[in-house]
Amino acid sequence: MKVIKIYCKKCGSELTSELTEIPESLLSWEDNQNMIQPNKFCLYDTESDKKSLVVAIDNYNLKNHSDKSRFNGCCGSSGLDGLNKLCLNGHEVATEFSDCWTSHYIEFDISKVVIREI
Repeated sequence: MKVIKIYCKKCGSELTSELTEIPESLLSWEDNQNMIQPNKFCLYDTESDKKSLVVAIDNYNLKNHSDKSRFNGCCGSSGLDGLNKLCLNGHEVATEFSDCWTSHYIEFDISKVVIREI
């Protein structure tokens, strides 16, 4: 089982505390429910052969994007309008999915972060 921390690729700022890996089979894809437990992460291949790194919506070193249109949705963020989470220095790094018709999680953009194994 891997333990990692995630950092912003542009500025090196720490984005998460230690996260422990879980298998994809433990992710919950139910609408309006947390997909993954706090302090856990899952890295898996999507249907479009893209790597996805997901974590719980939790208290990380992230802030919301100032462009409110990135958070469209009826009850939360649909996640369909681009990266909406920034490192504390303002670099786009992740997308929050938190609408009623989605599972609730944060997906880090692998090209915008550095993953360090502990």
